[in-house]
Amino acid sequence: MTQDMPGKFYEELFDLQDKVAVVTGGTGVLCGEMARGLLRAGCRVILVGRNKEKADRHFQQWKSTPRAARFFKADVTSREQLDRIVAGGVDEFGRIDIWINGAAIAPPGAYLEISGEQFDEIVDVDLKAVHLGCQAIGRHWIERRQKGCIINMSSMAAIRPLSRNRASTHAISCGPHLAT
Repeated sequence: MTQDMPGKFYEELFDLQDKVAVVTGGTGVLCGEMARGLLRAGCRVILVGRNKEKADRHFQQWKSTPRAARFFKADVTSREQLDRIVAGGVDEFGRIDIWINGAAIAPPGAYLEISGEQFDEIVDVDLKAVHLGCQAIGRHWIERRQKGCIINMSSMAAIRPLSRNRASTHAISCGPHLAT
């Protein structure tokens, strides 16, 4: 066995050449790094977020081309916008193979200080958007008899609250964590 073998083994094992991935929350730090890893493995990526400038910074750092990486601005709590992401991804790249539900927002403060409106917004982005994203891509794959991979992200706080002030993160993060 040569010294090169483990590298080749892992390259072949994780080769995503010409696969297409949609990463919601891809303009953020964690999902941005996931998207970069997918790109490095040969995947074409679509970053979904609210801020094009953040996406452009990622693309510049990664030295990616428009043929390899795109940005779609969208509200992931909107079924219609998620359906447009699916259609747009297929128009741009011919198919979607991987869907990562990674969009999330952090609670603005201590649990006892979160308003009803803030709580609803957190639930909509951190939980409902996961459900809607799974439906949008799932429906697409089923209609086309296509295989794919869905990755639903949740916070470590889903397993164990990280602090007493972040109980809302724990409660909401349990949804995607338990659903997958």
